[in-house]
Amino acid sequence: MGEPKEFSSITMVAIAFSGKTVKSLGLGAMILACGAVVVSLQQLRLTGLKQGTDLTPELVERQVQAEAASLALWQQLPAYGYDNLFANWVFLRFLQYFGDDEARNLGNYRLSADFFEVIVERDPWFVEGYYYLSGSSSLYGGTPDRTVDILNRGLAQMTPTTPPKGFFLWRMKAIDEHLFLGDVPAAIQSHKTAAEWASYYDDPESQSAKERSEQTAAFLERDPRSVMARITAWSGILGQARDVETQRRAIAELEALGVIIEVDATGRPSFTIPPEILEAEREALQIQPD
Repeated sequence: MGEPKEFSSITMVAIAFSGKTVKSLGLGAMILACGAVVVSLQQLRLTGLKQGTDLTPELVERQVQAEAASLALWQQLPAYGYDNLFANWVFLRFLQYFGDDEARNLGNYRLSADFFEVIVERDPWFVEGYYYLSGSSSLYGGTPDRTVDILNRGLAQMTPTTPPKGFFLWRMKAIDEHLFLGDVPAAIQSHKTAAEWASYYDDPESQSAKERSEQTAAFLERDPRSVMARITAWSGILGQARDVETQRRAIAELEALGVIIEVDATGRPSFTIPPEILEAEREALQIQPD
């Protein structure tokens, strides 16, 4: 995706008009519009700072409204064949939005799914971007139904091998269906599909994902309230999390389930399931009907 660069409004105008000699005015207009939105958002933030005040809920709401308007615009703009570039641009904007802790603490994360609506529509194979979807849209935005809908649309454009290792997204969808929507039958099917797609690969990571998906589907089929299924789901979120807040939430949920969490010197967490949890799970499964 490359390193993001800062552009002044003058630079954005220059790029826009130079685009006429490359790909007609269409691409230039698109870049200019995107640049104008970024500049307007930056000016909104600076307005409050120049007045000698910190961010306020009112200023944050103005920022959110401007961002929502820009997302609506981006959904309508033609990409002229530059859909991947378009998706990367919107993803960078999402990172700025989600990572602005000060503003999010005064407001909320309600636009998270809106960003991914645009990103996935433009580039459904942008696998790395999906890893931020569940944490931002389900955990913080409170919209797991939209998370699953966006994942469904993206997965409909994929095959087991294109793009590589799309099975991780089936696992992500299963977790949202299980933990946040309570749709156990859908979660079981998603885990089974994840296992099927993972079977196309013979590397240790893929085979481990295949086994975990099969095991979790079996747990849910035998006991929908399975503690082990919930532990597997939250450990999956912990392993996929790209931001600190999602990691903290996953660790807190695992500890609440009785899991022992240890963090090494590099900040990498590992967990141990106490024997009594495993024993209780075995006993519960023995009394469940086949």
